Amino acid sequence: MISGDRPALLVTGVLAVFFGISAFSYFGRYRLPLHSELALYCCLLLLLIYAALPASRYRLGLSPLTTLAVWLVPYFIYAAGTGDFRWPALARLLAVCAPPLVVYCAAPVRNRDALSWQDALAWAWLTLAVVLRQLNGIWNVPASLDFMARLFVMAVASWCWVLVRPVPGLGYDFHVSLRTLRAAALNFAGFAAIAIPVGFALRFAGWNPRWRGPAAFLESYVEILVFIAWLEELFFRGFLQSLLSRGLRSEIRGRIGASVAFGLSHVLLAPAPNWRYVALASIAGWFYGSAFRQGGNLVAPALTHALVDTVWRTWFTR
Repeated sequence: MISGDRPALLVTGVLAVFFGISAFSYFGRYRLPLHSELALYCCLLLLLIYAALPASRYRLGLSPLTTLAVWLVPYFIYAAGTGDFRWPALARLLAVCAPPLVVYCAAPVRNRDALSWQDALAWAWLTLAVVLRQLNGIWNVPASLDFMARLFVMAVASWCWVLVRPVPGLGYDFHVSLRTLRAAALNFAGFAAIAIPVGFALRFAGWNPRWRGPAAFLESYVEILVFIAWLEELFFRGFLQSLLSRGLRSEIRGRIGASVAFGLSHVLLAPAPNWRYVALASIAGWFYGSAFRQGGNLVAPALTHALVDTVWRTWFTR
C-alpha cells in the first residue's frame, strides 16, 4: 500500500503528465496562442491540485474570505490567458462556492456523526449545481470545457468536508491496496451480472460496440474517473452514505438512501424524466456503496463507477 502524502502527490503528478500529453492532441484541433494553451493547462493543473490537497496531510488554515479568493484563482488564470473574463461567470462561481462555506463557518456543525441541516443545505446546493449544470458555459475557450466546472465543485466539496467540516468516514484519500482493487472488481462483476440483462430488457442498453483500441479505452476511463466518478462518489458514497449510515445507525439503510438519491440524480437526463436511468443508476449505487464499504475509501467505488461508465459507452450505448 502507498501511504502518507505520497498517494496525493503521485496521483497529481500522474494526472499532470496524462493531461499534458492529451493537451497536445486537443490543442492540435484549435489555433490558440501559446500563452492561452499554457493558461488552460495551468488552470486544469491547479484545479487538480485543489482537489488532491484534502487527501494529503496539509492543512492551510485559511480564513473563509481567503479560501474563496483561492478557489477563484484558476478562473482568473483562465480568463487572463484566453481573454474570456466575464463578470456573470465570476458571479456564478461565487454563487455556487460561497453558500456552503458561509453556512459551515457561520453555524458550525455540532454533531459530526449526523446529517445536520447545514450538511443537507451544502450537499443539496453543490449537487444541484452539478445536476442542473449551473456552472456550464463558464470555461468556453477554445470550446466548452465544462469538465473544469466539475473539478471546481470537487475542490469546493472536498475542502468543505475534509478541511472545514470534517465528515467521519468520508474516505477521501488515494490509497490503493489489494483490498481496494478486489472490492472494485467484485462489485463491477456483480453489477454487470444484473445490469446487462435488465438493461436489455428495459431497452436501456443494446449491443453497439465502439471499440477504438486499448489506448482510447484507457483515455476514456481516466477522464470518466477524474471528471465524473470521483465527484459523484464523493457526493453520494463518501458524504451521503457515511452520514446516513451513522445517523440511521444502519449501514443497509444508509446505502439504500444514498443509492436512491444517486438514481434520482439521473432523472433529468434525456429523455426526461428518464426512469429507466433512475432504476439502473439506483442499482449501480448499491454496488458502488458496497465497494465503498468493502474497499475502505472512495477509490474502490470510483474505480467501479468509471469502469461501468466506460464499458457501457464502449459496448452498450444505444
